[in-house]
Amino acid sequence: MSSTQSVATYSRAVTLPPEAREGTNFLYKNLALLLLLFMNRFRSTRFSKTLRLVTFAIEDFEQRLASLDKSYCLTSEELGFNGILKKKHYHYGAYLSALTSVPMLSPSADYAQALYSMVAKTSAITSIKVLDNINDRFLSKQEAVESQRKHLRAFTEELFDLDYEASPRARAENSCMRIARWTFELARRGLRRNSEMYRIYRRDFEDFIDGQTRSIDEKAYDSKPITSIQDYIQRINEKSVGKIWVDIDFCFLEKSQGRLEPNELNAVLCIRKAADYFFKGCNIYDDVADLEEDLKHGIFNSVPLLALDSGKIDETDLNRDKIELLRILRQCDAVNDGVHLGDLIFLQGFRPLIEAKRLSELMDVDAIIFGAKILRGFAIRKWFIHERSIDTLSKTAVSFGNERMYKISEQIASYAKYA
Repeated sequence: MSSTQSVATYSRAVTLPPEAREGTNFLYKNLALLLLLFMNRFRSTRFSKTLRLVTFAIEDFEQRLASLDKSYCLTSEELGFNGILKKKHYHYGAYLSALTSVPMLSPSADYAQALYSMVAKTSAITSIKVLDNINDRFLSKQEAVESQRKHLRAFTEELFDLDYEASPRARAENSCMRIARWTFELARRGLRRNSEMYRIYRRDFEDFIDGQTRSIDEKAYDSKPITSIQDYIQRINEKSVGKIWVDIDFCFLEKSQGRLEPNELNAVLCIRKAADYFFKGCNIYDDVADLEEDLKHGIFNSVPLLALDSGKIDETDLNRDKIELLRILRQCDAVNDGVHLGDLIFLQGFRPLIEAKRLSELMDVDAIIFGAKILRGFAIRKWFIHERSIDTLSKTAVSFGNERMYKISEQIASYAKYA
């Protein structure tokens, strides 16, 4: 397939109705294609192959959505109509999954392993987004905690049953859990019973759900934060999907390799550590972009917590009107501090990737490094949309340069020990 044909195929695959085009417009699609073209220079990420995998992963996932049993699940159309599922979630999921699945699996595994790993990851991120929307709209705090525990069972347990209730809320949750089961079924199938990668997968999902549960407590009560920025970085930010994102790839890598040699296993663990830093940094970028919305809902995310710890605001400021608090945070440069905190955490991921490259050539680490830079650009796009300034544009451009171009103040650098 030629590059022109590949672009046309992908463009058809991501054509969305007007109500679902948020974040998947013409500019985004063409920028995504351009970045895939840049990745053509790496040994594993040839443009036409990578594009086909993204397209097929979207098609496979949509076929699975169409198979949801409407007797006890909401259909994809019903989920979309209620705003619980957006097509952009799984389109982004398929695209971003390629940034690690292709470099990690293409050099040593077959085409199908990379594809099914991408479908498994697309299912995971979509299920997580769907449950977030269900929790925000329909569930009390305690019900949300219970739904997270059920989500963990759906992702990790051999035996799992859906709740056969007729209510729309129960059917929506069943849809979410069924999507999560696609991740489990794809990742677990074919692994040895004593699989090292599956053991890591289970443990990291437990940490992820624990972080998600803690994040439910982010809502402020009596206008006071319930945690410190240090605790936020160390514990709540465990809601990052970084480790589970690559754990799924590693399950497929183990299937293709049988057992990993010690150096290969150590390289895998280095990549896992790097992905954890990258996605945790992206969580902080999301906090910056979502600051106004979070404050409206009484949530003190990492930005005001950081400003409080650094003395730029005090607890009396938290009692102010949320619009006034937002103005103060912008005025005292707390927003930029948040971006720099994200940079600090994100940058720590490059060192373990360099170590992984030294340990093993089984995976295409150079392509993973470039993919991480794409991930950062993707994560700060919302911030750029909000700010629309030359400064934010230049910071976005730095994403694709040398990591030494990043400038982190000593004050922000002091939080490195908590990351």
